[in-house]
Amino acid sequence: MQITADTVIRTASIYQGLTARAVNHETYRYNRTFRGCFGVCPELAAELWNMLDDEDPLSDIRWVTYFLATLMFLRTYTVTAVLAMIFMKDEKTIRHWVWVFIEKIASLDLIRWEYRRMNDNGSRCLVTVDGTDFRIREPGPFSTGWYTKKFNGPGLRYEIAVCIQTGWIVWINGPFPCGEWVDIAISLSSLVHMFEGDERAVADKGYRGYPQYFDCPWRHLDNQQQTSRKALARARHECVNRRLKEWGCLLQRWRHSLDKHGKMAHAVANIVQLQIMDKPMWQVEYYDRVNNEFDFDY
Repeated sequence: MQITADTVIRTASIYQGLTARAVNHETYRYNRTFRGCFGVCPELAAELWNMLDDEDPLSDIRWVTYFLATLMFLRTYTVTAVLAMIFMKDEKTIRHWVWVFIEKIASLDLIRWEYRRMNDNGSRCLVTVDGTDFRIREPGPFSTGWYTKKFNGPGLRYEIAVCIQTGWIVWINGPFPCGEWVDIAISLSSLVHMFEGDERAVADKGYRGYPQYFDCPWRHLDNQQQTSRKALARARHECVNRRLKEWGCLLQRWRHSLDKHGKMAHAVANIVQLQIMDKPMWQVEYYDRVNNEFDFDY
């Protein structure tokens, strides 16, 4: 069953305690409130629902309530009791449907490795790659294998690859225990086997030692133009990582079982991907071929 943004707004306004007048006459203010509660604008929420419906038809309009509860859970990472109170549902019921929708969103085929070749200009480096860490509770028994210095505590690490030419996420791999898996080890275990020919990835200093796979910053070898291009590409990648951590379930300390973290992270990554597709990020001009027709002074 396909829906429109108006359907999403009408349903959400019931639980937000807003009148139709407030929604109609304060559109900008309401959209800001909606994004604060659900992480996306009403139009994108409707688009996400319709994509889920295309994959597995959703026949009941009442499920929109649980869909919105799922977005609120991902956005705020609040406890089930609060969600049950807001959406006026039984805790057990809303907990069940939230995870049903998380699995549905995680299963969307929005992140594809072949997307790295969109707008290909002939560069060897098609993607930027980096690891990003997320907080978790200390698993038992105690092990230093979970430790990350970023939080001075336990965490899970994911490998993210972003297309340089479009800013789209094209690869997500994880989770891995932070203490046992450094960024370069994760990449060597899988990502590098996806490269074709002389293809490489732009990466930070943590990936040095494998120049056949990664184009890292080299202070004494890169000229100013090369340094600038690599820095801009890596900066845009950090913006993608930041967008992931705008969702409370990834920003806060994870309190659910670890086997659910992967589904949740992939669900958020698909939503962020949809946001980037809908409103592209700032673009990076990057060329790394000698005698490239776009870059004669390389």
